[in-house]
Amino acid sequence: MLGRYVLKEVLSPYLAGILLFTALLTLDLLSSLSGVFLSRGAGAWEIAHLVLLRLPWTLSLALPLGLVFAILVGLSRLIRQSELKAAYAAGVPPLRLFYPLFLLALGVSLLNFLNLAFLRPLAQEAYDQALARLLYGEGFSGVLRHQLYAPEGLGVYYAEEVRPEGRENRLYGIRIVDEKGRVYSAQEGVWDGEGWRFRGYVLSGEAPEPFAGILPFPLAYRPRESLGSRDPYDSTPLPELWARSQVEPGARFALQRRLSDALGAVFLGSLAALLGLSFREATWAFLAVVLLIFGYYVLWTLSAQLARYDLSPLLAHLPNALYGGIALLLAWRLR
Repeated sequence: MLGRYVLKEVLSPYLAGILLFTALLTLDLLSSLSGVFLSRGAGAWEIAHLVLLRLPWTLSLALPLGLVFAILVGLSRLIRQSELKAAYAAGVPPLRLFYPLFLLALGVSLLNFLNLAFLRPLAQEAYDQALARLLYGEGFSGVLRHQLYAPEGLGVYYAEEVRPEGRENRLYGIRIVDEKGRVYSAQEGVWDGEGWRFRGYVLSGEAPEPFAGILPFPLAYRPRESLGSRDPYDSTPLPELWARSQVEPGARFALQRRLSDALGAVFLGSLAALLGLSFREATWAFLAVVLLIFGYYVLWTLSAQLARYDLSPLLAHLPNALYGGIALLLAWRLR
């Protein structure tokens, strides 16, 4: 009964929080693309179409951030009207009020996981295509440059350019070092379901020798990167991202970041709930909204910067690990 009452106080501001962060992120998108819209003469439908395709990306941020806002705003009202004090005085332990908020955070996290795993990548790919048509017209090639792959047990594969063409890819500027240390090079080739097919040279001794054949790195996914996002793996669905992480070093951090972002609502929501239940003044709740969101963003950015130094991709979970540790300490104090 008491848990449902607390949830009722949180759900209304949660809807307001989602709308607030969605509006802020959409305005940021429109301002960043305003120059493109003006220079290309984009109409209202083209702009609305881009905003709609960007909505899953926007919601992936608005869902956890709105949850922090809703929990602390809802609990601040209970603090102002002394309802939390009355519940504590009646012998209700704070953690009893925490459990329904934790279940809410878990539900939001599962919803965001589905969004991040499938809906957002597909919408991002459509957004990239729409933005490319606006910027470059129908002839946009989608060429990927300087692609490096390290499939386990097969060596290192590099191509200066990869041009997706249906079920295969054209390769240019091929350089390969196989698991035995032999070095292959070619001007161009094809990447299909059997592997990298090309004519070139192989160096296994002192002098290069002609080579014509296939090296066994089959095409298990369609190489692509995001045009409208700073993350080159943003348009890759989770199963495909896992496959890319087996052969692309950069995709390993992207995979862990995707999982960490999906779990973010649990840790952000739990810490917000525990902080709100421990406050005695409503003012602290509003300050906590800013500090929690800002602190998480700083840690999120720091983990991405550390990833550039070839450290463990598990650093993507740094924000959740620190927020989870603080949440455990607060839960121990409120027990």
